Amino acid sequence: MARILVISGDILPYPGFPTTGAGLRAWGLGKGLESQGHEVLLAMPRSAIEASKSVPDAIEPLLYTHQELPRFVAQHKPDVLVLQHWWLANYLEQLPKMPVVIDFHGPLLLETQFQANPSLEKLRYAKILALHKADFFTCAGEKQRYYFFPWLMLAGCDLRQDLIQAIPVSLSPELPEHQSQGEMSFVYGGIFLPWQDPALGLLTLVECLERQGRGVLKFFGGKHPGVAVPTGKFEELRAQLQQSSRVQIQPMIPRDQLIQEYCRAHVAIDIMQRNAERELAFTTRTVEYLWCGLPVIYNNYAELAAYIKDYHAGWTLDPQDRRGIHRTIEEMLDNPEEVAQRGRNAQRLVRERLTWDHTIAPLDAFCRNPYKREKGRPLLDTGNQSFTQRIEYVAKKLQFHLANEGLKATAERVWRKMFL
Repeated sequence: MARILVISGDILPYPGFPTTGAGLRAWGLGKGLESQGHEVLLAMPRSAIEASKSVPDAIEPLLYTHQELPRFVAQHKPDVLVLQHWWLANYLEQLPKMPVVIDFHGPLLLETQFQANPSLEKLRYAKILALHKADFFTCAGEKQRYYFFPWLMLAGCDLRQDLIQAIPVSLSPELPEHQSQGEMSFVYGGIFLPWQDPALGLLTLVECLERQGRGVLKFFGGKHPGVAVPTGKFEELRAQLQQSSRVQIQPMIPRDQLIQEYCRAHVAIDIMQRNAERELAFTTRTVEYLWCGLPVIYNNYAELAAYIKDYHAGWTLDPQDRRGIHRTIEEMLDNPEEVAQRGRNAQRLVRERLTWDHTIAPLDAFCRNPYKREKGRPLLDTGNQSFTQRIEYVAKKLQFHLANEGLKATAERVWRKMFL
């Protein structure tokens, strides 16, 4: 078994702390490896909990700063280093001696584009240099896997080797007990992010609840606890929602408290407008809803939609179909037995497909036989070619690695939007 250091770029879900999708992703990878017998150390940035009044003694040795990351890694002497997101690799001044894994929780540069971040051009180059330092890669879904192929080629990876594997977002095999209480309640929870737009679904839900005179929406959310990220439409949306007597607005709360709230609710609403980022996302909050026994009102286009549809663990709808959303909500209010059955299906889906002991196999296999791959030259260094010419080269090569036409179209469309 290996000694593995997992570096999270965000706050981890320790009791009493809020968390984020990235933090839950790092936690799931670490706990999955731990379930297979590896010795795992889970680290997070000290800046993530600066506002906390007290830090548990057990966490203190596993807090790092970006500037000290090389020394921090050397101090813990791992056999394998797992970085939960690529940008952490650029704090490592040179190629580490141990094998390095980079996990892609999602398409970070697409998220950056939605923020209108002026650093986007610089980040494109930084990403390629970061990927060049790694030996193996994981991501959250098959759609993402195809999206990352051209990035790996730009970083000098030989895709004749099986260098990237999908590990779905996963949670503990110890599922919480779901016990819904009172009138039918719908929950929405999460950080306010500019690439997410749940407005039509939430406002349609509230309109339906008001018309029916029954049911409640419990809305949990707020700004990122540690990073200044634009909130997009959410401030305006929250102001609209809180005008309704059928809505309860609550701020970000510690994850353990949030799970208790979810387990007492009936349905989660998680339907968002389609865009390039949402199309690729394997959404953490959705898996968490399912884990808690909540059937989910979800998009019909994302990869996770197929899981929900196959298990009848919720309702997969067109996010622009206001009438369809309205009709589905009315059916739920009239048929609580069906809601309860889909909630049981939701936990069955997680138990069978989305617990970390089941999904960790690709990363576990690498950690049992870790290796340093032979590094090719990043394609950013190819002579006098323009950046666009190098991109066109990868575009042609990309077709040899995407057999499925639908996935090829998705990957090429998103990828070209990023670069051209």
